[in-house]
Amino acid sequence: MYYIGIDIGKNHHEASIVDQSGNQVCKSLRFPSNHKGAVKLLEYIHINTKSNDLVFGLEATVHYWYTIYSFLKEHKYTIYVINPIQSDCFRNFYIRQVKNDSKDSFLIAEVIRFGRFTTTDLADEDILSLRQLCRYRESLVDTIYSIC
Repeated sequence: MYYIGIDIGKNHHEASIVDQSGNQVCKSLRFPSNHKGAVKLLEYIHINTKSNDLVFGLEATVHYWYTIYSFLKEHKYTIYVINPIQSDCFRNFYIRQVKNDSKDSFLIAEVIRFGRFTTTDLADEDILSLRQLCRYRESLVDTIYSIC
């Protein structure tokens, strides 16, 4: 079993792979937050693990996590979306409390590996799509009213 922690960002995400013993399998991967980046992530994981026994963990950061979450769900992976406070608390177990994308993705994988977390309740795909559509409509209406 391998645990993949993904630190979510606006333009790029960072992923770390941890094995059952808590060892980081390879250097973390920084990838763009789009479809090409998600494909790059899966290729990177399969090259370094040669396994399909994968569990993903990511933080619910604004709305930036939706695309990678949807992509991984389509590929039938197990994904846990956690509150960033949980991974931040886990940082206190380490002597050097460095904060960067690579370290954060490792900590997310460790939180998932230890299994001491609560997941964020998620709406299904249709509800998330409708929410995005409503927000887009609202922004268009605001734009029209600001022009008038």
